[in-house]
Amino acid sequence: METNTTSKQTRRRGKVLETAILEAAWEQLTTCGAEEFTFDNVAARAHTSKPVLYRRWPNRTELFVAAVRQHRGRSAIERPDTGTLRGDVISILLQLNSKQSDAVMVLAKFGVYADWLGVSAHELYERTMMSDQPSIMMAIENARARGDITCELPESLLRMPGELGRAIILRDMRPLSEADIIATVDELFLPLVDHYERLAWATAVR
Repeated sequence: METNTTSKQTRRRGKVLETAILEAAWEQLTTCGAEEFTFDNVAARAHTSKPVLYRRWPNRTELFVAAVRQHRGRSAIERPDTGTLRGDVISILLQLNSKQSDAVMVLAKFGVYADWLGVSAHELYERTMMSDQPSIMMAIENARARGDITCELPESLLRMPGELGRAIILRDMRPLSEADIIATVDELFLPLVDHYERLAWATAVR
C-alpha cells in the first residue's frame, strides 16, 4: 500500500503507475485462480491502493481486458522475411507460440472468468484481441508481393493455423512443439493454399 511517507520523487504516477498495476494484474491472472482476481489482490501485488484501481477501471472485467491487452501488445508478432511462404508461416507460428501461448492459457480460464466476472466468454475473447486480421496475413502479403500467391484465400483458411494452434494449447495446457507447428503448415495449410491456387488457375484458363 502507498503511504504518506512515500516521497514525491519515488511515488508512481500516470502511465508508470498504470503499467505497474496492469503488470501486477497479469501476474495475478497467470499465477492464481479466477476467484483470486480481485481489486484487493491486484492492488496488494502492485503496492498501491484499491481506490487507485477504481479510478482507472470501474470493474474487474475492464481490468482483465486491459491487463491481457497490455501483455499481448508487448508480445507483438514481427513480420518475417524468410523468402518463402512456408518459412514465413512457420516463423509467425513460432513467434505466436513463444510470445503468446501464456495468454492463450490464461484465456483458457474464460469459462471460469466469464462466470465470475459476469460477462460472456465470447465478449472477453473479442475484447482482448489486438487485431481482427490474423497474423498469418503478414506471410500472405509477403507471398503476394513475390508473386507466389495470386488467388484469393478464404478467411477460414487464414485463421486456421492460429486457431488450431490455440486449440492444441488449450487441450494440452502447454506451448506447441515445433513438430506441431511444422505439421500444421506442411500437412494442412500449404496443401489448402495449393488447392485454391490450382482452382483459380483452372477457372482462369477455361
